[in-house]
Order: sequence, then structure tokens, then C-alpha cells
Amino acid sequence: MEVITPFDPWKDPLCTCPPKYTCSPYVGCGHACIYCYISSYIPRAFAPRPKVRFIKRLLRDLRKIDHRLPISMANSSDPYTPPEERLLLTRGALQILLGRGYKVQILTKSCLVLRDLDLIRKGNCTVSITITTLDMKLACKLEPGASAPRERMKAFRVLSRAEVPCTLRLDPIIPGINDDEKELERVIKQASEAGVKHVVASTFKARPDGLKRLINAFPKQADRLQELYLERGERKKRMVWYLPRGLREEILKMVKTLVEEYGMTFATCREGLSHLNNSPTCDGTHLIPSRVRPSHHIMEYRSV
Repeated sequence: MEVITPFDPWKDPLCTCPPKYTCSPYVGCGHACIYCYISSYIPRAFAPRPKVRFIKRLLRDLRKIDHRLPISMANSSDPYTPPEERLLLTRGALQILLGRGYKVQILTKSCLVLRDLDLIRKGNCTVSITITTLDMKLACKLEPGASAPRERMKAFRVLSRAEVPCTLRLDPIIPGINDDEKELERVIKQASEAGVKHVVASTFKARPDGLKRLINAFPKQADRLQELYLERGERKKRMVWYLPRGLREEILKMVKTLVEEYGMTFATCREGLSHLNNSPTCDGTHLIPSRVRPSHHIMEYRSV
């Protein structure tokens, strides 16, 4: 199998992302977020392991792809999942991709991204960091293996000072858990102060495994979550339940208003509410700078 693949090859009608690729050095993710969707299709989803011969396969795949399209790292596994600290596969990939002028979008919940600032600041790269709350106790329940929210916010400040354009992913917003308007404003305000340019927001999409973990972690919210998703919600394909459309729009309109008040652009993710978007792309790939001219030849990988 390839390690660089088209993003959303199924052409989900709710996806408004521009054409791009996705690339994951790892299978599974050690952040073990309880709301995560990958456990519905990746065995041992929270036991991250490196892809076999990843760098060799990456170099092979580069011969086949459209060099004009951005490469997203990564969508089903954080590129800075804990094993990356010693295995350096993401750093190796960035050396190759950014050194040749490929456009790269990094998506992470880890402050380990700052380790690679020397590469990121010189390349055609933008960084998206997910922060769902600044409440440390809540974050530990939701995202037990991820960096602390304050460390992620610090990463925004460091990246922005280095002129790396950044996106906040406020995703997912879960009713009764992290949807308090004052708390959301606190996240948005601090992100703006840290230099973030764009915000992507999304409500929780319930799959059976993720919903079960949420209910186990927040038993007092069990009845409300089951009502909102399983009784009143919208069932989509592949066993996914959305909040009722009216409630989704109410939540995301509120977030959009806050984002605009703090001077950033806004977009939703797979909500069917693209009329709320006010940015050139929903995912933030429009922020990728052009610092390095593309080079289409394949160079020898140098180990880090």
C-alpha cells in the first residue's frame, strides 16, 4: 500500500477540503483521545506503530503524485504521536518533502512539533493544532496522551513568532462537555493572541465506539448524549450520527461570531454548513507559504 494517498477518496459530499494528499508515518495514535474515530477502522488504534519501510515507500510515492497538491500530515494518526520522539519518521519525511518544495500541512496535538521548527520555518508549511479546551482536568479525560493545552498554545506562539502560519482546530465540540461559550471564547482569544490566522470548528460525530467511551467517561451526560445523537440526531453513512442540524448550526454560528470578533477566519468541517465559511479553504491549506521552489527529482534520503 502507498504511504501517500488521496485525501477523502470516497468523495464525501460533506467534505469541502480542496484536493490534497494525506501521509501518515504511523498506524494508530498514542494520544488515545476518547472521542477519536480511528478506532472504528484501525485495529489496536491507540497502540501506535511505525509503517514498515516508511521512508523508502515515501520516496517511491513521490514519483507518482501531483506535485501541485498539498500533503497533509496526518489525518488518521498524529505525526507527532509519542513514538516519533525517538523514531524521527515525521522529521525524516519533513526533510524530504520540505527540502524539495512540497506543500505540507501538519496536523497535531503535540508540542513536539517545535522540535522540527528548523525545517518548518524554512519550508512551504502550515501547522494546525487541535485544542478542545484549556481546562487541564477535562483535557486529561478527553485526550490523555496529548500535550497539555497550555503547551499547545505555547507552540502556537513559538510558531507564529517564526512566521509559520497556524490554524486552530476547535474539534470536536461535544454538547455538555466542552461547549460552554465562555470556555470556547477563552480558547479562541488565546489562539488569536498567539498569532493564529484561521479556525476550523466541528461538532462531535458519534460512532458506536467513540460514543461508548464518552459515556463511560462522562456518565452524567449519558442520557443527553444518547438523546441528541441516537434519538434526535442525523444518521449518516458508515454508522455515524450527527447532532440535529439546527443545534449544529447554533453552536457553530456562536463559534464563528467569536472567531470573527478576534480577527481570524473561520470554517466548519464536514457539517453541511459551508455557508458559514469565510476563508479561501476550510482546512487552512490556503495558508501554506511559497518559500521553496518545487524540485521534482528524488534525492537520496539522509538519516536524521
